[in-house]
Amino acid sequence: MCDNHNEQYQLYCNQHASPLCLQCINDHSKCNVTSLEKVTSNVKTSGQFLDLESRLGDLLQNIERIKKNREANVTDIEKLREQHIKEIKHIRVEINNHLDNLEKQVLEELREKEYQCKESIQKVLLPVKERGSIITQCQLNFKSIKDYASDLQTYIGMRDLEVKVDENEQYLQSLIDTKGLEHLDLVYKVDTNVQNILNNLKSFGSIEIKNHISDIELTRAKDKQAQIQVAATRKDR
Repeated sequence: MCDNHNEQYQLYCNQHASPLCLQCINDHSKCNVTSLEKVTSNVKTSGQFLDLESRLGDLLQNIERIKKNREANVTDIEKLREQHIKEIKHIRVEINNHLDNLEKQVLEELREKEYQCKESIQKVLLPVKERGSIITQCQLNFKSIKDYASDLQTYIGMRDLEVKVDENEQYLQSLIDTKGLEHLDLVYKVDTNVQNILNNLKSFGSIEIKNHISDIELTRAKDKQAQIQVAATRKDR
């Protein structure tokens, strides 16, 4: 029943895909109008109806296929996230282990250099202490000579002390001449590569999105029909 004119539909406008009553035709004078009976006759067995049914089925299959594909992609993304988390943590562990080894090496080198410095200092310090004890004893002897010795004893003792004083003065000078009294320091120089990491390393890595061509093929009725026609043509040959 026509909503505008309250009459039965009798015609069909192909341009507007709309049923018409006799009064509606005035508005569709330039359209391709067909008898409604002709259009609706055997419509459920028509190729167009069957094609629509096939297309609806194909459309649902395609939608389901796309849903599964997208859901699978989400699952893949989650798996890749977990995989990359493991990779990042593994790299971090490797870096930590490498830095631990480097730290161990430089600390061992520090201990070795400390030992070398102390050993070098002790080589001077021990004989200097011994000579200090000798000179202290010489000083005591000198005081004793000064207080109690006769002139002859003083002269002989003085000559003996002069030899020892000369010898030790020369020894002390030799320490200076041979750089035995140089002050030793332990200096730590940060490797430039380590410093570059601190200064230049701004990221632990980057995450990118990589696109791949979809492998989904949509099922369409016209494609199936074309395949049937091609197969029939080959069979006829």
